[in-house]
Amino acid sequence: MEQLITVGLPIKGKPKYHNIDKDRILLENLLIGKGFHWEKSISVTLPGIVRETDDNEFPLINILPIEEYLKCVVGSEMNPRSPIEFLKAHAIISRSWALGKILHSHPEGGSKTDCTGDSLIGWDDTADHLRFDVCSDDHCQRYQGLQEVSEKALASLSLTEGMVITDKKGKLIDARFSKCCGGKTEIFSTCWQEQKMPCLESVEDPWCDLTQLSKKEQLNILSLIYKEYDLSTQGGYEWETNIKKEEIRKNLSQKFRRDIGEIISLRIIERGASGRIKYIELTGTEGRITVGKELWIRRILSPTHLYSSWFNIQDKGDYLNLKGKGWGHGVGLCQLGAARMALEGKTAEEILQFYYPGSKIVEAGGVRL
Repeated sequence: MEQLITVGLPIKGKPKYHNIDKDRILLENLLIGKGFHWEKSISVTLPGIVRETDDNEFPLINILPIEEYLKCVVGSEMNPRSPIEFLKAHAIISRSWALGKILHSHPEGGSKTDCTGDSLIGWDDTADHLRFDVCSDDHCQRYQGLQEVSEKALASLSLTEGMVITDKKGKLIDARFSKCCGGKTEIFSTCWQEQKMPCLESVEDPWCDLTQLSKKEQLNILSLIYKEYDLSTQGGYEWETNIKKEEIRKNLSQKFRRDIGEIISLRIIERGASGRIKYIELTGTEGRITVGKELWIRRILSPTHLYSSWFNIQDKGDYLNLKGKGWGHGVGLCQLGAARMALEGKTAEEILQFYYPGSKIVEAGGVRL
């Protein structure tokens, strides 16, 4: 019997769903991009079984065979028209990551919150979920239903059937990925627990840099590989934004219930291997506070989230000017870079070897737990 996976579904408002037939469910208000700048509610057609829960955040769960789940994931994460070798690579890492959650073969480590004294340290990891294996949003892997399934997506699953990615010892790796690393991938401990993870090393990545191309060439590539609502980020390789110091104080209060008075300065304490900031120190008129890790820094310095924590700061008096690189945590595979590699003729195996040094592709049946 094929391995089943349970998926938690965040909903906008009260769940609105009904059976289309015995094999499909129409859900009218799936929440996607929760807390990010592209947050919205969409209508999706789901395979498998949907059940209600008493969880306010995830009032529905979807139970289905893992390969049915993966068909939807591959097209949900990126444009289903993306190059086939990229989709094959994504099918392998998405299968590996999902199996790792089902089989509990990845090191356990959920969210951490340390809001004591003058520290505000925390992260949101993917081992948080207790009632289901994975959620349907960016916190885990995007899962947006059958309408995202294309012929290429189906082919990517068929051509990689049963394939997973492991370390040299044959254990499933925690195959993280993000939209755009910004020129260099990050290490695990900058974003999550203080531990070294096999095959999640920092590598120089020239593939996601589209800045030498014309605007038309850039748009052609991004339109081929990004989802429509992702295009507003313009690749995420380089970005710039301003944030008022009063907004930082407001974010500290509303998101973390801390107040250090009017913000005077922001100092970078530590950067990770890619240049992403791991810890910052905020000084105010009524105290100072250390903030980390990567995601919490992005939340405090934006109404939603900064594209990444790889940025330089210029103090402009009432506000800070941030010039940054990358979109997401930057650990593991860079989706933009990997898709570009495929466009340039690289194979799925070459892509995975590049982003997960020391890894190997094997049949799932030979995995060590």
